[in-house]
Amino acid sequence: MAQARPHRVSVQQAWQPPRRIDAIDFWLRSRLLATAHALRETLRPSARRWRVGEHALADAPVLAQYRTPLWSDGRPDEFPLVAGKVQNLRVARRAFDAIEVPAGEVLSFWRQLGRPSAWRGFVVGREVRGGCVVPTLAGGICQLSNALATVAARAGFELVERHGHTARIEQAGPEAGDAIDATVFWNYVDLKLRARHAWRLEVELTATELVLRVRARSPLAMRAAPVTLRRAGDEEGAGAVPPSSLPLARGCLSCDQTDCFRHRPLPDVAPQGRTAVLLDAWTPEFARYLGAHHPVADRMQPVPLRLAFWRASSSVGWHREPVAEGAQPVQSAWAASLRRALWQRLWARHAGGRRQASLIDGQRWLALAFAARLKPEHTQLVVEQALLPHLQLAGALDGRCVTVLASALPMAAIERRLDAACQRWPDDATLRDFRAAPALVRAESAALGRAVAVATPHADIAQQLADLAPQAALQRLDWALPGAKAIAADTQGPPLVVFAASALARKGARELAAALQGWPCRLRVLGSPSDDTRLWQGVERVEHMNWQGDGLAGARVVVLPAHVEHAPRALLRAVAAGLPVVASTACGLAGLPGVREVAAGDVEALRTALRAACGT
Repeated sequence: MAQARPHRVSVQQAWQPPRRIDAIDFWLRSRLLATAHALRETLRPSARRWRVGEHALADAPVLAQYRTPLWSDGRPDEFPLVAGKVQNLRVARRAFDAIEVPAGEVLSFWRQLGRPSAWRGFVVGREVRGGCVVPTLAGGICQLSNALATVAARAGFELVERHGHTARIEQAGPEAGDAIDATVFWNYVDLKLRARHAWRLEVELTATELVLRVRARSPLAMRAAPVTLRRAGDEEGAGAVPPSSLPLARGCLSCDQTDCFRHRPLPDVAPQGRTAVLLDAWTPEFARYLGAHHPVADRMQPVPLRLAFWRASSSVGWHREPVAEGAQPVQSAWAASLRRALWQRLWARHAGGRRQASLIDGQRWLALAFAARLKPEHTQLVVEQALLPHLQLAGALDGRCVTVLASALPMAAIERRLDAACQRWPDDATLRDFRAAPALVRAESAALGRAVAVATPHADIAQQLADLAPQAALQRLDWALPGAKAIAADTQGPPLVVFAASALARKGARELAAALQGWPCRLRVLGSPSDDTRLWQGVERVEHMNWQGDGLAGARVVVLPAHVEHAPRALLRAVAAGLPVVASTACGLAGLPGVREVAAGDVEALRTALRAACGT
């Protein structure tokens, strides 16, 4: 927000220190004008609020686009106000992104935005007032109004109402020169647009830029010539004052006028901001990565609740790690963690689809709890992949550099693999019992597309993300092998084959059952049995461990021909114990010694690899 220019000046006046009496007078006049305008709009509205999320013009051609930098304007020592501005743009974007305005209708910036209050997420940003850049709640949203006016003019819209700033802030970027100055303040200093045809507005915050696009299906010939109203008080026939001729605003945080009533001490925030790490579960690979690359980052993680009546944990166990010098205390989302634990306990023994849905519910609650704890100065995020789509939908990734700790395949890739397996085994309902909501799948793809770096130990995930996020710097981490004693294979009698999972089709149980037909062997399933009692027909001896005891003892080979497997911990224990391992490429163990890889779904290759590992 910024104060509207009260009158045209031909000569720049010398800056004068602000007086408290002037501030009181401005406050009274602004509230009076805001109240009068609100009454007029109540009796006879000049514009309406347009719905967000319409899709009639989502595939229409782009008429105009405008990009403006987020972080490079202003002085480095005023970074806290710039960070507040970006946070306010994150909140304001929700009101404007994906709105569609009918032909001839007016878009009012203030009517569309609504009251910018703290409870909606607005914070203290910067406002130009009386030649100064002052800290103000919801300050900085003028960057959005400037960009909106500029992209509208490029698209040939009519600027029904527009006002200019009283001073300028140093801007950077190749397009700053042709930007249109359009300030907004409360409700009586507004920006209003109108077009002859229906149009759609898209607002995006990348890590470094604010991007606005206008879409419409109207032909170029129907564009209205840009009509820009003169600023209030301009002389008849005189053009608008160009922004470059305005005086340069003085910043409250960088000004040497310490006796000014607006002066505030400089906050202790580094100009480059801070890094926040958002985790869903502990893994040794990610722990080593974070210790090496982000030792002093602000860490947020769930509470590792171990309820006495719940034997199955919702996440991998957490380890106590030494806190690096300078690091902030770990923030734990107690309420979200407890809610998730109870919810997943409720659905733990239900069918796979509902259980998987409960896992996603818990990830959403955790992500929203973390998003509420993020501060404007958090300019870099390190996010575990399970939280990524929920943070994308919440707008928490906007304007931030994102590093992804990739612990799973993208949901779209998982669904494609399960659909392919379902075609091979159409009678197995577990292969189609759950699919994520399309909006969640799209959000994850969009979030991965904005990642600047990806870290994962999983070879298959790394390959998938190299194709989906080619712009991101990909780092393949080493798998952390657990400490384990060597295990001697039982050479007496038929070979013991250990299936390192529960008897689920997505883990390759169907392919394994087919590969073992006609082969005299023993089978040990580390997890729970299948609901299909006919699954292992033709296999002589089958035992189920239900994740109890030492399931690897006496194994001749450990196998996991999964279609989807993100955390092959049992296979890593087998590798550490020196046992032969046969796994599908979906397990992501490429390069580990002692591992034979086969393609998921290839029964013949699986049978050959198993017999070669057993020496038969």
